[in-house]
Amino acid sequence: MASEITFEVGEPLRRPKVAYSSIPELSAPFLIDPAQRSYKHQYSNIYFVRLVQLRETVENQAAERWRNVRGRPKLLPRILDIQRTQLCYLVGTVYMDMPLKPNVLEDMARSNWIAAPTPRAKFYSTQDTVHLEDESGRVRLVGDVIRRERDREGGGLVTGVIMGVLGVETGNGDFEVVDLCFAGLPDVYHPKAGPSTEGNGKAKAKAEDDSMDVDDEAKPDVESKTWVAMVSGLSVGSESAPLDLKAQLLVEWLMGEDGGVVDHLEGARIARLILAGNSLVAPQKGADEKKPKRFATSNQPLYPNHPTKTLSTLISDLLASSLPINLVPGPSDPAGALLPQQAMPKVMFGGKKMEGLECMTNPTWMEIGERSFLTTGGQTVDDVFKYLPGKSRLAMANRTLEWRHVAPTAPDTLWIYPFPDTDPFIISHRPDVYIVGNQPQFETAIVGGDDPTRIVLLPNFATTGTVALVCLETLEIKTVNFEVPAWIGDVATAATEE
Repeated sequence: MASEITFEVGEPLRRPKVAYSSIPELSAPFLIDPAQRSYKHQYSNIYFVRLVQLRETVENQAAERWRNVRGRPKLLPRILDIQRTQLCYLVGTVYMDMPLKPNVLEDMARSNWIAAPTPRAKFYSTQDTVHLEDESGRVRLVGDVIRRERDREGGGLVTGVIMGVLGVETGNGDFEVVDLCFAGLPDVYHPKAGPSTEGNGKAKAKAEDDSMDVDDEAKPDVESKTWVAMVSGLSVGSESAPLDLKAQLLVEWLMGEDGGVVDHLEGARIARLILAGNSLVAPQKGADEKKPKRFATSNQPLYPNHPTKTLSTLISDLLASSLPINLVPGPSDPAGALLPQQAMPKVMFGGKKMEGLECMTNPTWMEIGERSFLTTGGQTVDDVFKYLPGKSRLAMANRTLEWRHVAPTAPDTLWIYPFPDTDPFIISHRPDVYIVGNQPQFETAIVGGDDPTRIVLLPNFATTGTVALVCLETLEIKTVNFEVPAWIGDVATAATEE
């Protein structure tokens, strides 16, 4: 039973205490030892490792799926073993030949004086062709099944996916596919956490449906539920004052200093906050040069340092209210461009005095209560989006679970560290909550049937003012929105500039 909470204005929040772990066995592969860091390795090693690790799983799925097919098709160990007119199935790595996809060799051959083209929102086109490859060779995949899979909304194929295909070789050497399969959803990782002091050791409740299941109204039993808050794209340090003010309003609400009694009760039941990428704005060199200066000095910093100081203050205020925080980097944060992004140094925000702040990698795993969380900054789904014809990023996030890979398009079009003998982005276990940060809008869904996973796409907070909360007991989810009205001063300035 959860203890009852009574709240009075000015009283410190008494938050529920839940077990926490970074799940070292799953998070450790994302850590890169600085002493052993090397960029001399070939990226082809990652593809070989990915195929070796996922081949058996896909082969088992294929054998089960096609065991009753007439003719009893057999698995060929190598693509080069294909025999014409023989029904068989293969397992290999998908390669998409896309005319619109960036080509580094063409970029190097282009004359230096020619401006680079504007980046495309999509690589997809009707001229794309699909290939399957392994250590022995490559074969082109054709047929209605491939066309439908490539073009359908919520489907599609991307480079780097491990796939099984059933079919026959055609007269011109292509492989006509009649069916295909992937690794499928893995089993959910169940942390071995003990019961918490607030009753979070109870068994998981089964999700009732696969709908959005967003609850905007306060529940009658709000005092019996424990929530985890999730925010992406704070963009602290923006030149727009209302954006920083919006972040400040969020902090005050989390601290129980804003809103009514219901808001205070909800804030008191939040056990942890996850900042999923882009907490800081990207620094701009010489951003302060346009401001008038009375004295010119040669030791002025090239980049303003107030964004880090401002974020440090916000984090410090939240930690003072007994709210632990997990900080995951994103594209605009100072954590490098390659995935996995390494954790931002804790010393940036105050060092040891910031007790309760956990600086994480991107992607990262964590255990909160009896729930496992897999969190990314959003680059992985953003890159998959370029390959597919549809616009449903929620479906694309679900596909990464079915493919059992967080970043299948890496290293083809997504920058990653050249791991020599491992692929840390393989999803060996499915999380209870799968968070994708920095997306255009909030979306959520339940997948996985009896053992569900809650997929959460977090929008940019600076733009939408949306924070999402997921319940540890039931996996239900709700959102809270913050908005700052336009300031008269900003409107007047804009009118003057026009």
